Amino acid sequence: MSDAIATSQAKVVSLDPALVPLICATLLYAVPWIMGCSSSATTARKSSPAKNAEAREQLRLASDEAGDKLAPTMSGRKLTIDKMAQRAATSLQFSNDEYGVAFDAPKGYLLKEGELSEMDRGLGYLGPVPMHFATQGGVRLATVEPPTGVRLGTNFVNEFFTVSALYNSTAESCSALDITPEFRGAPVTRTVDSIVFRGTEEAAVASMHQYSGIYLHGFANETCYEIGYGVATIGDGAARNLKRVDPQNLLSRLERILDSVRIAPPNFERFTATD
Repeated sequence: MSDAIATSQAKVVSLDPALVPLICATLLYAVPWIMGCSSSATTARKSSPAKNAEAREQLRLASDEAGDKLAPTMSGRKLTIDKMAQRAATSLQFSNDEYGVAFDAPKGYLLKEGELSEMDRGLGYLGPVPMHFATQGGVRLATVEPPTGVRLGTNFVNEFFTVSALYNSTAESCSALDITPEFRGAPVTRTVDSIVFRGTEEAAVASMHQYSGIYLHGFANETCYEIGYGVATIGDGAARNLKRVDPQNLLSRLERILDSVRIAPPNFERFTATD
């Protein structure tokens, strides 16, 4: 029986002599192919970091180029136009070429050009918004006031910012303000668009109303420029149960308009220089 098993095993492992050449040929082709694949894989593994770095650099350059196309560099002119548009959206702009004066007022306020009407609230019972030129001939250019109905339930009456001009003036006459000593306070100096303005605090109390303000004069272009701003309230004795506003806080807010004032030579001065 053992002989039979040995014979059977011999039959299993024995190869047909005719298949030997075919098997050898197959091995001859398979071994180089396998070695080639292994070599290619090894080469790919060795070169992949450099190729990956190169690919990343190409992607970065492509991204930068796309970003440049999507967000072009803004020119100075474009930035100026955008800034002016933003300013126009948040403020009222006044400009008077005849006297070369311009400024920005808060949006929501009333911008009144020229002389004020007799119906203007002014300083309440203390009278109209004044001009303080020492000589005749001053022209009110514009006045800014809040709309009616603001700060209801308080002792607030009015606040204002006004600009006037007196052409054919002199530095000496411009330095004088028509304010009597009893209403004068501390002297004030401000620089507005490179022009030095000097003036004084002003205060008055009468007819259950009180007023605090500042008036300034500056001389340039043969013109005396006047800037005044102030706050009128109901007097402390009459206010009683009303909430009180702080005039100094309101004056500080009005000075933001002062910061925006721009002054250039009047039209007739520019035309004369051109001719």
